Amino acid sequence: MNSALPSPRSSPDAAPASVDAAPASADAALALRYADELGWATGGSAPLRLLTGIAFDVLELPAEAGRAVLRRGVRTGPVLLSGARMGLLVAAGGADELPGLLDWLEWGSLALDLTAAGAGGRITAPPLPGAPGGSPGAAA
Repeated sequence: MNSALPSPRSSPDAAPASVDAAPASADAALALRYADELGWATGGSAPLRLLTGIAFDVLELPAEAGRAVLRRGVRTGPVLLSGARMGLLVAAGGADELPGLLDWLEWGSLALDLTAAGAGGRITAPPLPGAPGGSPGAAA
């Protein structure tokens, strides 16, 4: 027999939560922005990480190769740039399809400087445009 359980309630003795309370750290503030503005899950701290395989996967490649892709007018999602590496955010599940795509193109045996982060993966969260601080990197 299945019975519905009521939702948990807060204690009547608990102090009301302040909606204006400031986050405890720059990473906490960044995590809130990622959740509120983009709906992206985060985890960990110092540095803050974005969880892959939920809202997006990431294809990571040399920045120069990524720039060449972007110059060709290929439509991508958001792009992350960190030093000499670029991450292209793609649909969740894209990382799982990469090996098959490379085999189909007959590139499976080539040594490519290309990695993919999918389900269960994490990437360092860059600061969002217009926000100082946060983890190193840039998002565009």
